[in-house]
Amino acid sequence: MHDELLLWCSERGAGSLDAFRDAYAWLEKSKQENSAPDWRIALYNLQVLGHAEVDWEARTWSVTPPVLTTMPNSGGHALLVGQRPLWLMQRLERLHQDPNANVAALAQSVVPIPPIRQAAGPSARMLTMADPEDCRALCEALGIAFEDRAADQLALRLPRFQEMLSEQGVQRGPGGIEPQKMSEGGSDIWTDIEGHGEPPLHGAYRYQRYNTHRYIYWIGMSGFIADKRTVMYAELARAERWVLRYNALRRELYAPNRMQLPHLHARAAILRSGLLPQLAMLNLQAGPDRQQIPEHKSYVKYVNIDEPFARQVAESLYQKLQLVPCNRTP
Repeated sequence: MHDELLLWCSERGAGSLDAFRDAYAWLEKSKQENSAPDWRIALYNLQVLGHAEVDWEARTWSVTPPVLTTMPNSGGHALLVGQRPLWLMQRLERLHQDPNANVAALAQSVVPIPPIRQAAGPSARMLTMADPEDCRALCEALGIAFEDRAADQLALRLPRFQEMLSEQGVQRGPGGIEPQKMSEGGSDIWTDIEGHGEPPLHGAYRYQRYNTHRYIYWIGMSGFIADKRTVMYAELARAERWVLRYNALRRELYAPNRMQLPHLHARAAILRSGLLPQLAMLNLQAGPDRQQIPEHKSYVKYVNIDEPFARQVAESLYQKLQLVPCNRTP
């Protein structure tokens, strides 16, 4: 279903969230996918996989241009990210029969591998290569972009909170109805507060807005509208709650399931493998820094992450990366 959804997005190019929701509902019904995730999760997954850009406030989406990118520590694999129009997929699947002699010649050194299925998003599509320059030459012949280690390039450019919080402007006055504040811990992330949430406030707040929520990070009289995960990590940094964990032996980065990475940070981590994060259970023991141990044991893991990359992601979120002892099995 998700492969067909990405094909529809690729051919459509852009549209409203309502159009995406309707297309998703039609596919869900036609494929009888009773266990499919909510359409908003499906669209968010397309966003973090690098296939789409989404403006949740303006309620629009657009597909990203196709890019073939190499992945570190992958044994010579390149990942296809972005738009997957039918013409491109047909050419990639039949390189040795391509009418362009240059493309057909490259089929000896650049070879597509079978799709890697994943439950909550489109299949990861990869090619093996003898030399990255062969991959670059193929992209030039096909008219698509090539990027060497796009994940690492993105990690170097990850925005700080100052940029993420100011991107959508500043809210003046009440942020909405039914205000909730991000809690310091416990089973509920968001707790109700009295009143209408008028400033001055400080911290991460959630408001009811139509059939969705609006997230605002307040600093005094200024409210910065941002996505949920950005607002949450801004509050985690202010409260000095270190929630990101890393296992060097497995080369896995962990974030609490309910506090997953903001979408650009998640995209950078996902581009190291082309795979959505998977659930993982960590059995953490409280130690001298008990106050630093998060309350959640349910995490998601990002794979093929080396330690310098993990630290780049953590530092961009003002998190102190916590190392998981390598003799503990998630």
